[in-house]
Amino acid sequence: MFAKHVQGRTPRQAHTTVPDGTFEEHHARQGFEGEVSQLYRAHPTTDWLRVEGPARPRGIRLTDVPAADEHDERALPTVLMRNDDITIAVSRRTAPMPYYFRNADADTLLLTQSGHGTLVTDYGVLPYGPLEYLVLPKGTDYRVVPAGDGPQVTYVVETRDPIVLPERGPLGHFLPFDRGVLEVPRLDAGPPPHSAENADGEWEVLVKRDGELSSIFYAFDPADVQGWTGTLAPFRLRLADIRPVTSERLDVPPMAHATFQAGANWIVTMAPRPTQTAEDAERAQPFHRNVDYDEVIVRLGPPDDGLGTPDGGRGPESTTGLASVTPGGMNHGPDRARLAARSDRLPVYIWNIDTARPLRYTDAFTAHEIPDFARSQSYRG
Repeated sequence: MFAKHVQGRTPRQAHTTVPDGTFEEHHARQGFEGEVSQLYRAHPTTDWLRVEGPARPRGIRLTDVPAADEHDERALPTVLMRNDDITIAVSRRTAPMPYYFRNADADTLLLTQSGHGTLVTDYGVLPYGPLEYLVLPKGTDYRVVPAGDGPQVTYVVETRDPIVLPERGPLGHFLPFDRGVLEVPRLDAGPPPHSAENADGEWEVLVKRDGELSSIFYAFDPADVQGWTGTLAPFRLRLADIRPVTSERLDVPPMAHATFQAGANWIVTMAPRPTQTAEDAERAQPFHRNVDYDEVIVRLGPPDDGLGTPDGGRGPESTTGLASVTPGGMNHGPDRARLAARSDRLPVYIWNIDTARPLRYTDAFTAHEIPDFARSQSYRG
């Protein structure tokens, strides 16, 4: 650890009222966890004229992306971003999976944006609904069986490393949630709502290994487990069960809201919560350059099932499903309007994925990304 040095005009503490005519920039390693300095600049670092090249911010509305599995029941989710550690995809499935799927390449995280249904697994049956996580360990056989009419929107993350709960340290056992709220599938939940038996009287297990697909066929339903015991199983976490960490005087760093970890990659859920109330507290995150991670931020919407409001609900002007991608080394931070606003509450869920390796974009992403997104991310707005 280096000694802390001070040059020029600075406040007594970071992330508080800044010297007149300055804008605070957070320069750190390992996200917000490593060594850090605050730089007090004469101009916002996002007050750019334009950004050229692959490090530019990019955006896409995930809820508007057409996914292959909406009209083809055998299709897999449509991949939008990937690297050697992680894949981010979207599903709009309308019909039940006609097979059990076994991912032998990665753990799988499903986050339901809208819709509900049943997850059928080796371990039993688990219902799911909007704003819920489903975590499936590598090698689990499962089927997604949607309920209701029309497509549901689900975000699908695959990770080479196991998805685990981060160490909580001084936060103790009950933040950001009591682990007792995690729910595993039940064997006594009754038969699944839809059979995967095909026209030939067979049941299929579709296996993905090294990116290639193979099929195993049975003369019986392979979800025939009569009992199980152990520490490895799928589970569900409702976002409504997350207790956000707050502070009266400081915007708590994103890693304090970490929900899952997969190797060097982080999955963060920022739940609706009060903002800082102290007179000298900054209400918005400072400008920063996240040099060690690519950062994906998705607005998930409010916790209720109403139509919502234009500033984050589910109405026609909603920003629900809007995803921004800030590559490592790129500046980002609040625009002029957000910096001037003194909102007393974060009204929506924000989903954040930090990837240690740079993300690559698929053709499906580039075909539907928001044009000139970097302009909207500038301080000028």
